[in-house]
Amino acid sequence: MKEIACEKVLMAKMAEADGERADLSQEDLDLHLSACEKCRTEIARLHDIDAILQRSSRAEASVDLWPTLSGRLDQPTRRITWQPFAIAVVLLLAFKLIEMIPQEDPGVLVKAAPLVIFGALMLLLRENPFKINSELVLEK
Repeated sequence: MKEIACEKVLMAKMAEADGERADLSQEDLDLHLSACEKCRTEIARLHDIDAILQRSSRAEASVDLWPTLSGRLDQPTRRITWQPFAIAVVLLLAFKLIEMIPQEDPGVLVKAAPLVIFGALMLLLRENPFKINSELVLEK
């Protein structure tokens, strides 16, 4: 009896399940499966998964979103210029220079200035991603 690797047997059984020709003969497969509990268990799992997938149905979309999406894709994108970044750099450098001057601790509000500057920059550059679009119709 020739020894067949479990991986080859599993690949052959999957090919057989897909309607393809298996690399191993049916006799070799049966002989290996009669002796290998591991392969029988794995093939039983594959059959169970296949049965579950056969019973399930694919959900179909009830609304066609393509007209809305294609309209948005055709719109020109906003071009981001370098000026807001230059302003942010100047503000941050000025803040750092001012922060180095005092001898005492400037406090939490002064330390939060870079966060405020970058937050303002992001608000300037981007529109709100959480904005509700009233044009999008999900159900008819």
